[in-house]
Amino acid sequence: MCLIRRWLAALAILGAVVTLAAGCGPQHVAEPRASSPGAASPSAAPAPTPTTVTQFDPQWMGLVPDQPRGWKELNRRITGEFQQFSLRPADETEMRMGCNGCAPWTVDLTAYAPGKFDPTEAQTGQLVNVNGEGDGFLTEDPAKHTATLTWPYADSAWATVKGLTPATTQLDRMVELAHALKPVERTPIRLPMSMPEVPANMPLAEINVDGTGDYGTVIEFAPCGRPTNGGAGDCGRQPDVETMSVHIWPSDRVDWYFNDEGAVPLKIGGKDGFFDDALTGAGDHAAVQVQPGMLVVFDSGVGDVYRTGDPPQPPTRLKTILATLEWAPDPANEASWTPVSDWAK
Repeated sequence: MCLIRRWLAALAILGAVVTLAAGCGPQHVAEPRASSPGAASPSAAPAPTPTTVTQFDPQWMGLVPDQPRGWKELNRRITGEFQQFSLRPADETEMRMGCNGCAPWTVDLTAYAPGKFDPTEAQTGQLVNVNGEGDGFLTEDPAKHTATLTWPYADSAWATVKGLTPATTQLDRMVELAHALKPVERTPIRLPMSMPEVPANMPLAEINVDGTGDYGTVIEFAPCGRPTNGGAGDCGRQPDVETMSVHIWPSDRVDWYFNDEGAVPLKIGGKDGFFDDALTGAGDHAAVQVQPGMLVVFDSGVGDVYRTGDPPQPPTRLKTILATLEWAPDPANEASWTPVSDWAK
């Protein structure tokens, strides 16, 4: 299948997406050499200061979904506007209504950043006790078989639970899931690589981590992340706006996600990969098999991702970005991953 079609289809399924962990590899240090008698030892060069910037604090809020009836977390993602956890009850028997080929989660728990959610419409709903007397609001949409519970979790900060099936629209289960959110608890996000020199006008906008084992992890560098419904962010479609997507696939099939016809060999973080700038209408692309079961595909472009190449897109800065990428010491071991905050500020 064509690379672009596969990549776009995967992003649509993801909701594009959010969750997983994050990190980076260590700086490579030259081996010490014996100096001549009387010779001064040169001082070590300071590590370069990261230029990559992020639109959010790269830490996950706490989530304890193992309540009495149990929930299975299937996806999590974070942007500058929210963190979202997508789950499915352990005893769920249905899929969301009217959705063919959707991902399997049937409820979304979303915690909005302070000032990023207007509760006016939600406050017209039924009063519900979440963390206090009448602090929550329940709104229902029978036609769509959905219900949403809204409550404040901090000053000017709101969270929602949106149920998408009969099981997840039951009020007691929605409140149960609301209590599973621990917004004060934070865990650093980690990734199996560091990318310290992404240009500042391409900030880290979204991390989307799949927990089903099918869709992998997507890292987006763009002026903004996608909205809560997973649609494309408007800012990523503006003329002359350069964006980059990194997709970590749980796969060994590079031919499924990358067309290496016309691609040239390229070392990516010291590993053998491919680089392709021949698809000028769709930007620049690279791929590397980091280890068995971990294929990483990079896509960078300017303007509309659906451009056909007439006129061709200008070259991106993907090659320059990849020149300073480093993998974790052991990408298979999450304990070796370092926090995103170490390389994105």
